[in-house]
Amino acid sequence: MRYPYFLLSPLLIIGCSAPLTPPISEYTMLPHEFSVKEKTPLSSHSLSIASSKTLPSLSSKNLYYLRNGGESGSYLYSRWSDTPSVLIQQMLTASLEEKGLFASLVPPTSAAHADWVLESDLNAFYHRFPQEGHSDGFIDITYRLVDSATKRPIGSKRFIVTVPAPTDDAKGGVNALTQATGQLCTEVTEWIRNLIQEKR
Repeated sequence: MRYPYFLLSPLLIIGCSAPLTPPISEYTMLPHEFSVKEKTPLSSHSLSIASSKTLPSLSSKNLYYLRNGGESGSYLYSRWSDTPSVLIQQMLTASLEEKGLFASLVPPTSAAHADWVLESDLNAFYHRFPQEGHSDGFIDITYRLVDSATKRPIGSKRFIVTVPAPTDDAKGGVNALTQATGQLCTEVTEWIRNLIQEKR
């Protein structure tokens, strides 16, 4: 069936004037500056940081928010440059390298065998809204330092880090989670330092 031209032309005008989809903003994390590292390693052991075990929802690059009552979702036009577990691993690796705690850090993809392995379970990595008008970067992760030879844990600790967000939008969540990740890496590095000193 042919439609009169005057019926089609308004549809064409509406289609051409429809707003464009906003571009997706991608965010990453860069290691912050650390103090001067040790002149000699505290431990003669080598360490490998294993990939984190995490929730399926946190295995993507999406930037997730968590509201009071358990409601969660992802921002439509904002995402990470990589998965949260990879970003944390990169930041922690930089922290340990700067502090020089180990004789060497072995990448998890390497065929070389590390003396110790740092395992982790990432349970939360959210821009959290615990109450109206307040939000923060919220990380909940448990680390285990394991002796590769004996398969026995050297130590285990759960870390919960929260940092207030400057704004309640995606950019504010990124800012808070980036600061929270830096704080987490500092705390984990210090915890590992204490374990090394206990084993000496």
